[in-house]
Amino acid sequence: MSLQNDIIKFVMMYGRRVVEKDEDIDLKNLRRSLDELFTRTFITPWTVSVSPITLKGIEAEIITPNELKREDCIILFAHGGGFFMGSINTHRSLAAWVVHETGIPAVIFNYRLAPEHPFPAGRDDLIKVYGELMKEYPHERIAFVGDSAGGGIIVQALLAMQELNMKMPACAALMSPFLDLTCSSRSIKENEDKDTFVVPKIIKSIIPHYIQEPYKPDSSIVNPLYADISGFPPTIIHVGSIETLRDDSRNLAARLEAFDVECEFWEYEGLPHVWQFNRQFFLPEAQKALSEAKDFIYKYIPEITY
Repeated sequence: MSLQNDIIKFVMMYGRRVVEKDEDIDLKNLRRSLDELFTRTFITPWTVSVSPITLKGIEAEIITPNELKREDCIILFAHGGGFFMGSINTHRSLAAWVVHETGIPAVIFNYRLAPEHPFPAGRDDLIKVYGELMKEYPHERIAFVGDSAGGGIIVQALLAMQELNMKMPACAALMSPFLDLTCSSRSIKENEDKDTFVVPKIIKSIIPHYIQEPYKPDSSIVNPLYADISGFPPTIIHVGSIETLRDDSRNLAARLEAFDVECEFWEYEGLPHVWQFNRQFFLPEAQKALSEAKDFIYKYIPEITY
């Protein structure tokens, strides 16, 4: 592990202790605080340009690298935030670093959030945006990329698309995905005091607001660990060993393998939740993970030769 990672973990653990002091969790107030924190902390790199767009009535942005390497494909980026917070503004930086590394444009969008909009609102917004992108790009030239709950939204969308017999994207890249809404994995307890970012009591408090009747946390349309995922596209997963959500990634990787879906799994020792955010602080592990995701996308969306 790098020195930068040790320093970042120390600062993040202090921030986590501040959040843990709140006995009663007000998701809307917490959303406001975290949105402000993310927007202030993470800066969009100067190596990209940003243009606002609207897709099927959904607010979005297209982020384009100044050094465009690929015009034949596009990334659909789903932001994280525990299904209750996050936006274009909070995650523009992370999406931009993906664009910087890959040289491929990305679309990031504001999907509807709980508690105002429980499942399947956010999932359906992703499917709408994907449908709009397919008007300009063949499905095999689109990559899904998402972090945390954004990774969860992607997987939920893929489950629905599989049922609808929709064409799948070329591949998916998931960063520390939030997948198992039963919150029953071993790592939730094992890493409770190690994870510098995800607080178990907060993620558990979100679930009743996000998953409501007729759905349940273990419904196959919601949770990939209880679903047939044989039709999924090739997937790369990154996760840190100290994350409370670590086992979500481990279990998905095992399930993809069981269903004979191409999967590349990377577990980084001692890294926090979605450490790729810290690319702006020159974290070497962040650059390495983004480079691995780039190579994966290039593998499954090869350049068109004439």
